[in-house]
Parts: sequence; C-alpha cells; structure tokens
Amino acid sequence: MEKAKAVFGIGIVLAVLAVFTAPAAAGNYFYFVPQNSSCSPGESVLVSVVVHVESTPTDNQIGCAQVHIDFNPSVVNITKIVEPIDKNDWDLWNWKHMGNYVFFGGNEFGGFGPGEIYLGNMTLTGISPGVSPIEVSHFYPQTPDPTLIGDKLGNNVPVSAVNGTFTCIAPPETFTKDLVTGWNLISLPLTNATNMTVANIMSSVSGSYEYYNRYNAVTKSWVSMSSSDTMSNGIGYFINMTSAGTWKYTGSAYTSMNVNLSQGLNMVGWLNCSKNVTDALSSLDGKYNYVARFNATSKKFEVYNPHAPTVFNDFTTMDRGEGYFISMKEAATLTKSC
Repeated sequence: MEKAKAVFGIGIVLAVLAVFTAPAAAGNYFYFVPQNSSCSPGESVLVSVVVHVESTPTDNQIGCAQVHIDFNPSVVNITKIVEPIDKNDWDLWNWKHMGNYVFFGGNEFGGFGPGEIYLGNMTLTGISPGVSPIEVSHFYPQTPDPTLIGDKLGNNVPVSAVNGTFTCIAPPETFTKDLVTGWNLISLPLTNATNMTVANIMSSVSGSYEYYNRYNAVTKSWVSMSSSDTMSNGIGYFINMTSAGTWKYTGSAYTSMNVNLSQGLNMVGWLNCSKNVTDALSSLDGKYNYVARFNATSKKFEVYNPHAPTVFNDFTTMDRGEGYFISMKEAATLTKSC
C-alpha cells in the first residue's frame, strides 16, 4: 500500500526527539557519497547524505534524522536537495537553505535500519575555484538547527560524521613560455589533472631538450629526470634545450602553495600569478638570505636580497613559469595564494 506523505515545517516536527541522553552507542555516523566531489564553475554534481545506523537503545532502528551541513558559499552552493525515495521513502521530509549551510531531515514512524539509511540527495554547483569543506556540524544540543538522530520512541541516539570536501576546478587554460638554447629554470603554473609526466608536460618541445633536472634540498644533489617521471607544482626544474622552442601545456591554475623548505638552498616553483617578492615570501620573513632566478638569455643568476637597498636587487617580482633558488637560514614552509 502506498504511504500517505505530508510536508512539514522542518524544525517543528523533528523536534519530537526527547532531550534525555541515551546510553553511548558506537558506529552511528553521517557520511557522503561520494565523500569528495568536484566540478567546474557553473557545473553541478550530486552528493548523497547517508546515515550508517549500527545500534540504538531499542531495536537498532531510527525514527528520525536531521543534519546541519556547512559549506563555503564563495566556492560552492547547494542549490537543491531531494528526498531519496528510491532508497528510503520517509513519512515526513523537508529541507531549507540558510546561505552558508543547509538543514534537512525526515521522520519514519515505522523505523529505518540498521544499515545504510539515505537521508537526502544534494545538488552541489561550483561557484569559483577553490576547496570547500562539506561538513556536518551543530550536533545536538547545539543551535540553531542541530544535527541528530533518534529512535522510534524519540530517544536521542549518539551520532558522529565523516566529513567531505568539494573542489571547484578552475577552467582549463594554456600556458606558453619561450625557452632559449641552453639551460632554462622553469616551474609549472598549471596542474594537468590527467598526466603530469615530463613526457606530457614538455611534449611541445619534445626532441629539443637534452637534460631535465630538479634539485634535492635534503641531499644537496641534482636529480636527473626521465620522460616517465612525474612533475609537481611548487618545484623548480632546470631544462637544457638543444634548440630554442616554445613550451606550451594545458591545465588548471595552480593558485595556492604550501611547500616545505630545508635549511640551505632550495629550488622552488611559483604560482599562476605575479607577486612582489616581499609579499610572495612573507611567510618566510627573517628566515631566508636571498632568492635567485636564472636569466636564460644572459646565462647569469639574478638575485633579490631582502636586506639590500632596492637599487642593488636584480628583480622585484616572482612570476608564473619561473623557477627560483631560495637560500634558507632555517627550515620553514613557503605558504602563499594568488
């Protein structure tokens, strides 16, 4: 027989949960399917919210569940939530959007569980590039709109959560840089999500270079790279061109870095933007001696010394596609975003 369904004012009917605390129970938690999701700005993905029910004070079934989910609206918006009637058809169900969080839930008077109970299917739409937590919060008795589950008798049941993330992927773009004959010190301002091997990233100058090296700051030695080796953002690379060529590859913008540096020389990469050196290296204030780049045309190193008068410095900005040496007084972490 088809069940009659009523739409209720969320936060009113769900408030039938008793305020007394049930005995501690393990293994009840909210989670997301998929846990981590992504898409480009303007695109959407579906994410299900599921409750794993293992035990309750009564018969290991829940009679109601509601969830408070926080997100970063500058990165993602949860534009729609629907009841998962193909999985769990709740007697009462509703949802609301509160700007930087959503709140939804339902009542099932006959009970659901134990096992995987689907509570809602969310539509997540990308807003701008970045990473947002998709986080269950405000566990009962926090307010407003608390996260909780209850058994069929109205007893509050302990519950936790496995949180997730949403990544809004920057639209693909193409980076182009002219490389001269001889050594060039470069870095990757874009991330190719499909293939970061030397062969793929440097395919536009394939056959025009002889050596490809990175510097190991821990062992203080050069590491020769083969075409099958994987390249990384935030690292500088020396490439020896046998003839001049134009390097070109595609990917999404590398806009945030968190790179551990060792005491002594480090060869680092840079972001997909230009910044004044003092701003670019603000996380290293007082911890480095100088930063140097290689002028491939003149075959000379150019130096920026934070303690020298401006007139003695060879450059004042750090730019996309360039690699740099940083001489560190002590180990530290280079952190910066565009």
